[in-house]
Amino acid sequence: MVLRNRNRMQKEKEANNESEQEAKMAAIELGHLKKFVLRIPSLYFCSIRLTAACTQSCMQCSIPAQSDGSFIDLQHFETILKKLKQHGSKRITLTGGEPAIHPQLEEIFRLLAKYEFTNTALLTNLYYPEELQDKVIDLVCKYEIGINTSYDGFAGIADKLRGATDVQKIVERGMLKINEARSKCVYSHRPTATAVISQLNMHQIPDVIQRIKALDWNLNIDVYRYSSDNHREQDKMKIKNKDDLLCLLPLIQQAQHLKTPLWYFEGWQKQKQKQCPYMISPTFGSKFFVHENGDIYTCLHESLGNLLHDEIKDIFASDQWKAAKAQFAQCPGCWNTCYTISSRALSYLHLGTIRQYLQKDKTLHRTAEVPQ
Repeated sequence: MVLRNRNRMQKEKEANNESEQEAKMAAIELGHLKKFVLRIPSLYFCSIRLTAACTQSCMQCSIPAQSDGSFIDLQHFETILKKLKQHGSKRITLTGGEPAIHPQLEEIFRLLAKYEFTNTALLTNLYYPEELQDKVIDLVCKYEIGINTSYDGFAGIADKLRGATDVQKIVERGMLKINEARSKCVYSHRPTATAVISQLNMHQIPDVIQRIKALDWNLNIDVYRYSSDNHREQDKMKIKNKDDLLCLLPLIQQAQHLKTPLWYFEGWQKQKQKQCPYMISPTFGSKFFVHENGDIYTCLHESLGNLLHDEIKDIFASDQWKAAKAQFAQCPGCWNTCYTISSRALSYLHLGTIRQYLQKDKTLHRTAEVPQ
């Protein structure tokens, strides 16, 4: 009798917890609707920088120069996650610098799991010792974290672009280790490799596409641009002849597991229409970036506020946010995969893009065929 009562009480407790969770989720969704009507950002996409320190010194990146060697504090990280979750954030990307070198990475992942975001990803260059690669891969498998890395070229070109030695060898070692986990069905995600086309690596892009296909990874393609304080302006990387780039487009558009929507490439050729997510779709399309000290940014270089000290609703009622919106209105706009592809949902009604995603291979567990 006592055991029966305990079982009944346990079931009632579980039912109550489930009802409370459903009520919370309903409140968040209702909050999204209210934000949509009022054109308030939901922080749907949010990146959190764990550190500015990095294992590479990429030609186009200025973030490591901002580093003071610090990492985000674990308690501060949880404070940020709690506020983002309450506001309605869905997708969290951990960035750097190199986020994998955070000394409390498992605790970071554990907190992400605790707050149950819809999607979480680690933006990592995979350029670190084999022991750390093994640890990171074990953790992303355990906590089901998506992997995004960079693959810009081969041999000396990769080393030059990434400001390091043996980049291709070390990064591919990590990619192969991830594939091994996939082949054992302990990692369910198909990871993503991003190639940024520049004048320096343009001649290698066809082979880069084939290599990523052989590795059975998703592929993102972007073009070097100088558009924020996180980028270095490098004349050597700027595309000199647009026609050379246009010649690559048919090959890019036919690439296997291409994640970059096909409408993006057609639009890139014209770039007649400004595609700013902060202006067109502020609630669900705009992206925000939280630094390790809690400061929150858009694509602009001024902080909107600090998530450790400010409430999110107050940030979007502040003079800083009003000033940022005025800058968005005056900005001529940019065309890149960081912002453009989330700016307008109707763009995805593009027939070629619909076919692209319908044909996308959904088999995530098969063994990658990796050349030796």
